[in-house]
Amino acid sequence: MLGRVWGALATLDASSKLAIVCVAVGWFFIDTLVVSLGSLQHGVRFFDMSAVIADPARLFFGVDSALQRLLFGLICLFCLAAPLAPHLVKNRLARLAYLAPLALIVVCGALLYSRTPGEFFATPSKPNAANGGFIGFANDLVHQGSGLTFKHISISAGGYLALVGSIVLAVHGIRRTKQRA
Repeated sequence: MLGRVWGALATLDASSKLAIVCVAVGWFFIDTLVVSLGSLQHGVRFFDMSAVIADPARLFFGVDSALQRLLFGLICLFCLAAPLAPHLVKNRLARLAYLAPLALIVVCGALLYSRTPGEFFATPSKPNAANGGFIGFANDLVHQGSGLTFKHISISAGGYLALVGSIVLAVHGIRRTKQRA
């Protein structure tokens, strides 16, 4: 099986190999998002996105979930290896595997975007007047400052590198599909 994988890797063209390397570097080694507040900067890598999507406040305070990192890192590795599928499996749908890295980026971006306008502080299941009022005040305060806060969140070099690499892979996959059709 390993020989077939190496053979499939050898059949990839140089630009696809470079695109896979760019996506891997962008996802695992360079920050994807950067939060800048004054002189304080905090970066988040793409393989930490599952934890940030689960709790957007982690964007500001850091990610500490090793299990989420491991599981989402495995998903990222699977998506990076997906462009090898058309070279291993003789199935027409396998050619769509070139779209896997771009699809993962788009899904994560959409989920993060949909999760951030929500409440940052969860209301307790049995809110009393003091707790409920304080939680409501905190959420209002965060939402009023969210426009200012989210102006300090930017896509970093890793995000752009991975996006360009995944677009190159998607274009190669679409081109291959049209050539075979």
